[in-house]
Amino acid sequence: MLKRDALLEIRIENIPARFVLSAEEQLKKYAAELLAAANLSCDGIEACGTYKRLVLYLAGVPARTEEKLQKAYGPAARLLKDEKGDYTPQAAGFARSRGTTPDKLGVETVPNKGEVLVFETKVPGRPSGRALAEIFPAIISRLQFPKTMVWESTRFRFARPIRGLLALYGDKPVGFSVAGIKTGRVTAGLSAKGSRQVKIASAEKYFKTLEHANVLVKDAERLEALRREIERLSRRMKLSVQADPELLSENLYLVEYPVCVVAGYSQDFLELPHELVHLVMKKQLKFFTVADAKGALQPYFVGIRDGVSRGQRNVEEGFKNVLEARFRDAIFFYTRDLAVPLSDFNKKLGEITFQEKLGTMSDKTARVQKLAGWLCGACGLPADKEEVLAAARHVYTDLTSNLVREFTELQGIMGYYYAKNSGLSEKVSRAVGEFYRPVAAGSPLPSSAEGALVSLAGKLDTLACDFSLGLIPSGSEDPHGLRRQALGAVRLALENGMRLDFRAAVAEAFAALPPAAGAREPGPLLDFLWQRAEAVFSEEGYRFDEIKAVREFFLAGADLPDCRERIKDIHSLRANPDFAGIAMAFKRAKNILRQAKSTLNGSPDEGTFEKDEEKVLYGDIKSLSGRLQAHLGDRDYAKGLSELLSIKGSLDNFFDKVMVMAEDPKVRENRLNLIKSLVNLFEGVADLSQLQ
Repeated sequence: MLKRDALLEIRIENIPARFVLSAEEQLKKYAAELLAAANLSCDGIEACGTYKRLVLYLAGVPARTEEKLQKAYGPAARLLKDEKGDYTPQAAGFARSRGTTPDKLGVETVPNKGEVLVFETKVPGRPSGRALAEIFPAIISRLQFPKTMVWESTRFRFARPIRGLLALYGDKPVGFSVAGIKTGRVTAGLSAKGSRQVKIASAEKYFKTLEHANVLVKDAERLEALRREIERLSRRMKLSVQADPELLSENLYLVEYPVCVVAGYSQDFLELPHELVHLVMKKQLKFFTVADAKGALQPYFVGIRDGVSRGQRNVEEGFKNVLEARFRDAIFFYTRDLAVPLSDFNKKLGEITFQEKLGTMSDKTARVQKLAGWLCGACGLPADKEEVLAAARHVYTDLTSNLVREFTELQGIMGYYYAKNSGLSEKVSRAVGEFYRPVAAGSPLPSSAEGALVSLAGKLDTLACDFSLGLIPSGSEDPHGLRRQALGAVRLALENGMRLDFRAAVAEAFAALPPAAGAREPGPLLDFLWQRAEAVFSEEGYRFDEIKAVREFFLAGADLPDCRERIKDIHSLRANPDFAGIAMAFKRAKNILRQAKSTLNGSPDEGTFEKDEEKVLYGDIKSLSGRLQAHLGDRDYAKGLSELLSIKGSLDNFFDKVMVMAEDPKVRENRLNLIKSLVNLFEGVADLSQLQ
């Protein structure tokens, strides 16, 4: 059957960049659903868009929909005829409702219903153009946006007013109307060139026709053109245009034909913190910064405009004027902030409510400072406590500054500059500036032990606060970013080698909360932290059962580097052919104890042993115990596990020759205590019963 491509273009007033990607996904999703429902196949579904048009492209659509068999189910099959062999009223009524007679009905078994009456009809295929005339408007009406508008008499809602609809099947128009707009084969070219009308001969020629009119409709082609432009500029300037991926993506949906505009600005503006320069350009102006080979900012920027037209120099001047105005605002705020003593900023923290039951930001600062001081003695890191306390005193200071109120993304970063300006040491200032690190899964950590401890204190306090109020993330909901905070705490501990008992740290964080705070049960928060640790260990290549085998150590107070060592050594030793056997024997021993349900002290009486296998196993346990404790003291779990393997022979003989659940209660209890002493030995290293 002959196939042609089909096209739907929705031409709209300027749509926000953040709406476009979601709209494209919806176009593909609804197209697939409605095509399937109409029994219309296609070779491929593509969606793309710009700030002025959303496009759905269907490749390889046959000329007609496929014929399909349609079934209608009726009453139970037993109601087809009565005792006399006549068709029942129910069967006759069902047949009449389907436009047929009872003798044409069949019987089919349906899940949960049993045998029922069924009538099958063949729905013939129909021209694809007619099917698309129903599918396309249905897709448009289903599209959802964060905000919508009403602009015409039918009160149709859409992200922005629809200004044109183009719908084609091959070279044939697909006729329908939405929001008072009728479809046609005419679209508009680049707005910078007057949005002149462009006639589309066929769906297959759509993209090339618009490309000749300076419109790159496909996202990938537009992105590639933008990257080529930036690379060309970099080579010409012999500098690096910093093509931030997020900014590239945003510019992608602000233009239909990207053209780079490069301009310079006053060297004076580089006296601003470079993070501020980046942010003003990126967030406010969507401009790219320019740097030299060493990464030092240079007094140039690159803006993106929509196509080339006369007056390019005017565009450059306009960009430059807007940038300089924003920079002058930033200099004004920054200069005012530098004139304010840190103590004044700190006083204002008492005016900012952190949470109704948890006090102000000043109260939170005091908690973080106290917890950071406690961590100094609990983590085993060589940190200067005075510097830790000095940094903790100022980690929230910049929240009351003019610049951070204007650019919230700079919180912490500006704290570094204000702390340094006030005369604090570089290390203290750096710890203040890096307080919020890590900000994402793979992002950098604080660069000093002092910074790591202050950052950890802040994260633990925030987690304790939310958990005390019952604000625990569930499903995909995590409005306060607690998963990120917990992952940050885990990474800080692991990557700094902190020998921190998180059980004690969580208790300390809860203890610092005011009386009005709610529940202070550490269990849920410890579990939450362990889930983040599990994710880290899993990414490092360890198996889920290996990770699970050390969970109880963490909950009992083992530090995370210790847990990692245990997991690593379990993972390594699994290659030993005896390891699976010893793990199975341990699991068997634990199951016996669980089923026995006896209160045991784990101290067998040698005089009660009846069999040599009992005596040999107990002798091996006593011999092994001292050596194992030495290895555990050195945190050498590889040697500890190897020692456990040495007991395999006597353990196998014991289980082969000895009936643990003997009839004599005294003998039975003694043998259970023997197993209990063995289990205690193993559990000093890992819970091998978790291995699968």
